Amino acid sequence: MSPTTTAPTADEIREAVAELVGFHARDIADDANLIALGLKSLHIMQLINVWRRAGLTVSFKELADEPTVAAWARTFS
Repeated sequence: MSPTTTAPTADEIREAVAELVGFHARDIADDANLIALGLKSLHIMQLINVWRRAGLTVSFKELADEPTVAAWARTFS
């Protein structure tokens, strides 16, 4: 991660997921299984591409292994 790159916060992750699955961000709990909410592998790849373009390092496996906002936020911290 470059020094100028800021990792997404839990709220930013929640907003990004909400936009993809059609939920209100406030309805997505930190520990909710994002796959169960309708997040597909293609959505995960879209998010990864956005974050990689921003200079962050993240893999599909990291996100798919524990698909929750809390886990993803820890991945970036």
